[in-house]
Amino acid sequence: MRGMKVALASTLLVSVLSFTNPALAANTSYRDAENVGKQLVQQNQLVVDSINTGDLEKVDVLYNEFTNTIGKMERAIGKVSGSSNRSKLLTKYVNPSKITKERVIYEISQLRLLESIERSFLDGSSSKGNSDLKKLDRLKKRAVDIKKAGGYAQLPARVSTYLTNTENRVRNGNLVTNLGPQLTNINVSTATFGTTSNGEPVMLSLLQGLPGTLAVTNLYTKELVDVEALPDTTTGWSIEQGASGSYYIGTTPNELLYKYDVNSKKLTKLGKATTKNNTVIWDLDYSSSTKAVYGVTSNEGKAFKYEEGNGFYDYGTIVSGKKDAKSVAYASNNILFAGIGSPVDLIAFDLNSKKKQSILPSQYKGEKSIQSLDVVDNLLFVKVNPTAKILYFDVSSKKYLGEFPASSFGVSEKHGNVVYYGYENSIYSFNLSTKERKEIVKGKVPSTITSFSLLNEGSNGYTLVGKLGNNERYFTYNFDREAFHHDLMTLPAQPIELHHIGADNSGNIYSSGFLNGSLAVYSSSTNETETKGTTGQVEGSAPISGKMYLGVYPQAKIIEYQPQTNQKTEILNLKNYGQDRPTAVINIPGTNKLYIGTTPRSGNAGGALAVLDVGNNKVTVKNKLIPNQSIVSLAYSKNQGKVYGGTSIFGQPNVDPAKTNAVLFTVPANNPNAAPVQVKMPFKNIRFYSAITVANNGVVWGLADEILYAYDPSKGVIFSRKIVNDVSGHAPNGSLIIGKDGYLYGAVEGTMFKVNPNNKKLVILRNKKDVKQVIQDSSGTIYFHDGARLWKYSI
Repeated sequence: MRGMKVALASTLLVSVLSFTNPALAANTSYRDAENVGKQLVQQNQLVVDSINTGDLEKVDVLYNEFTNTIGKMERAIGKVSGSSNRSKLLTKYVNPSKITKERVIYEISQLRLLESIERSFLDGSSSKGNSDLKKLDRLKKRAVDIKKAGGYAQLPARVSTYLTNTENRVRNGNLVTNLGPQLTNINVSTATFGTTSNGEPVMLSLLQGLPGTLAVTNLYTKELVDVEALPDTTTGWSIEQGASGSYYIGTTPNELLYKYDVNSKKLTKLGKATTKNNTVIWDLDYSSSTKAVYGVTSNEGKAFKYEEGNGFYDYGTIVSGKKDAKSVAYASNNILFAGIGSPVDLIAFDLNSKKKQSILPSQYKGEKSIQSLDVVDNLLFVKVNPTAKILYFDVSSKKYLGEFPASSFGVSEKHGNVVYYGYENSIYSFNLSTKERKEIVKGKVPSTITSFSLLNEGSNGYTLVGKLGNNERYFTYNFDREAFHHDLMTLPAQPIELHHIGADNSGNIYSSGFLNGSLAVYSSSTNETETKGTTGQVEGSAPISGKMYLGVYPQAKIIEYQPQTNQKTEILNLKNYGQDRPTAVINIPGTNKLYIGTTPRSGNAGGALAVLDVGNNKVTVKNKLIPNQSIVSLAYSKNQGKVYGGTSIFGQPNVDPAKTNAVLFTVPANNPNAAPVQVKMPFKNIRFYSAITVANNGVVWGLADEILYAYDPSKGVIFSRKIVNDVSGHAPNGSLIIGKDGYLYGAVEGTMFKVNPNNKKLVILRNKKDVKQVIQDSSGTIYFHDGARLWKYSI
C-alpha cells in the first residue's frame, strides 16, 4: 500500500511539473518534433533512393505517407516555442523533404492521371478518358515551365521513359475493346398466363439475360405488349399472380422480389426477400385470404412472406442444414408446405404454432428435389424430381394418399372438379373427388409442361394454357372445342450471362453461357465470334495440343472439343463420385495431363482431385481429398514440380464460416496418388482460396477471400493486402494471372486490379465492380468479362 502511495505521488509530481514548468513543457514539444523529424528523415531517404533508381511506382507507393509526415512535422513544429527553434527544425527536417517532394510532384500527378485515364477506358468511358488526356497535356506543359524556373535536380531517365511508355500505351486506340455479348438466346426460365382488364389474353415470360427480362405478349397475335428489364437480376425462377392484375416475380442472384401490374404496365422493385447470403427466390405462392405472397430461397433454405403495406417477414431457415428450399404452397389452414434439400424432404410448417413436420414418405427421400407444390381444395400435389411422379396428400391430416405418373411441373388450378397435368406427350385430368385420371390430349404435347394457367375467354369458354420446355413454345387447349394447339411465341433474344471464359493456344477465347450451356468462340485473328452449339455450363478449361478441354456442370464432365470440326466428346464423368462441378482445370505443361478440382453435388460432402491423361484417357481420382471441402483453384509450380490447390469450405451442407477455414495444399505433379500436404497460412476463417498463379521466380500468388497474398515456399507468406473489404456468396469469384509485362492482374468481388510484384504497387483498373474473370491468351492479351460482355485489354 505504501508503495502505491509513493508511485501515485510521483505521478502527480510529474504532472504538476509538466503544467507549471514552461521550460519542461517546451522541451517536451521540442523532443516530440525531433521524434517526428527522425521519421521524416527515414521516409525522405526512402523516397530519394526510389527516385535515384528511377522507380516512379515505388515513389508513388511512398508518396502519400511521406506527404502526411511532412504535414505532421509542420504541426509538431508549430507547438515548439521560440522562432529560432522552429526555424532550426524547419531547416533540418521540413525543407529537404519538401524539395524531394516537389522534385517529383508533377511526375506523380502525371502517373495518377494516367491511371485514372486508363480506368476510364476500361470502364467504357472513352469520352472522359479523352478529355483527361487533354488535361494531361496541360499538366506536362506546366511541369516543364515550373521545373525550369525552380531549378530542381534532373530526374533519372528511367522516370521519363516509364511515363512516356505508359502514356503511349494509354493513348493506344486499341487499349480496350468492348467485344460485346458473346451469346444471345431465348431461354424462358418460367412463364404464366393471364388476362388484362380489357380482356386481352397475355403470356408473361421470364427470360434469362443480363439483366433478366419480363416479356408480355398477346397470346394469339404474338405481339409484344410490354418488355421490362429486371435490374440486378439474371433471370426469374417464379412468377405468381396476385390480386387485381398484379404478378409477383422471384429472381436471382440477389434474391429480389418484383411486382408487375399487367394493366398499368408498371414494374415495382419490392426489395430483397431475406438476408445477405441468400441469392435466389425459387418459388412463390399467393394467398387471396391473407393477401400475402409466400416464397422460399437458397442458400439458407429460408421461407418468407410479403404483404402490401407491411413488407417482408423472414420465417428463417426451414430446417437447419438444408440450404435449398425450392418449392412452396400455402394452405388455408395457415400451413406452409415447402420442398427442401438436399437430401430432399417435404415440410409442413404451421405458421401459427411454428411447428415443422416432415411428411415425405421414406421411399421418396432418394429423390433429388421437390420440383413443385400445389394446393387445390384439400389436396397437396407434390412433383418429385427426377422421377416422373406426382404424389398427393390430404392437407388437413398431412397424410400421404397416393401417386400417379406425371412429368409436368405440377398440376393446373381447378376447373370444375378436376385439375390437369402432363405425362410424356399427353395431358390428363385428375378428379379431386374420385381420384380418377383420364387422358384428354393424346400424344400431341411436344415437350415437358412447365406451367399451367386457366383462362376464361367469355363466349369462347375456358382455355387451358401452358408453357412447354424452356424455349418459346406454349400450348392452348379449348375445352368446348376440344382443340389442342402448340406454337412458338415471339420473344426478344437476350444476352446470355457468361459463366466462364478460357483461352486456347491459337488466340481463341471460349465463352460459356450460364445455365443454358451455349458455347461461343471469339477469334482474335478475324475479330469475329461464332456460336458452337451447347456443351453444358463450363466451369473450367485448359488447352492441349490444339484441342480444348472443358470442365462441364453437371456430373463433373470433361468434354474434349475439336475446334476444326466442332466435335464435342465426353471423355470423363465423375457423377459416380458424387461430383458436379469441375471448377478448376489445368494442364501440366509438356504433358497430356489435366489436373481437375471439383465441387460435389448438393447433399454430398467433399470435392475430388482427378488426374486425367488425355492421351490414353487413364484417370486417377482422389475423392474427398480435403475432407468436406471443394477444390476450386489449381496452379502448377515448375520450380517445385508441384501442383498448388485451393479449397472452398462450402464442400458440404450447413457450414459455419466462423468455425471453418479453407485450405491451401500441394501435391507432386508426377505422382497423382500422393497425399496432399497442407500449406501453413496465417489467415483465419477463409472461405475460399479462390485463385492461384505462380511467378517465374517460384513465388505463389493467390487470393484468400478478399486478401491478395504472396507465398515464398522457403519463407512463407511474404506479402498480403486486402483488395476489397469482404467477399460474398458461396462460390469463389476470384481470378489471377501473371501478365506478359510481369505485372499481376486479377479480379475479386467484381474489382479488377493489377499489382507490381517488385514494389507491390496496387492499381484498381476499373471503377465498375462487375468483373467476373480475368484471363490472357497465348500472345499475352488480357480478356475479361462483366457477365454480359467480353472485353479485350491490350497491355
